[in-house]
Amino acid sequence: LGSLTHLTTLALDENKLSGYIPTELEQLNSLAELNLSGQRSRKRIFGPLLSFSSNPNLTGVSIGGNNLEGPIPPDFLKDVDHNMDIKIDLSFNMLAGAVPLTLDAFTKLDINLVGNDIDELDYTLCDNDELLNYLKYFITRRT
Repeated sequence: LGSLTHLTTLALDENKLSGYIPTELEQLNSLAELNLSGQRSRKRIFGPLLSFSSNPNLTGVSIGGNNLEGPIPPDFLKDVDHNMDIKIDLSFNMLAGAVPLTLDAFTKLDINLVGNDIDELDYTLCDNDELLNYLKYFITRRT
């Protein structure tokens, strides 16, 4: 997988994949769109969320409806151009903890976090007027 250096879109949503997200995906510099959402296998995709910090062209990540757990990495999407339109769907996983303050650098970010265990949203993320024009936080506690 890591040898597919010119891969720009990987759409494997609604399949029967299970296991960890391959770390080789973080080596794909041309990757712009990643969709692994809604796996129909019993275990689904699980484990930690990768940071994708070395994917400068990644503008769309959809991994909702799986079993990812743990925090959103503090360096999540670190090398992505902060002025690009970014769409992230991490809904209905088991992600927990705080939304990283580093996401404040994005000016056009749409992130869906519904159905996780997010318990902290730093006030500075809510104080960024330019960011709030584009940013949608959907945060609800699992019951």
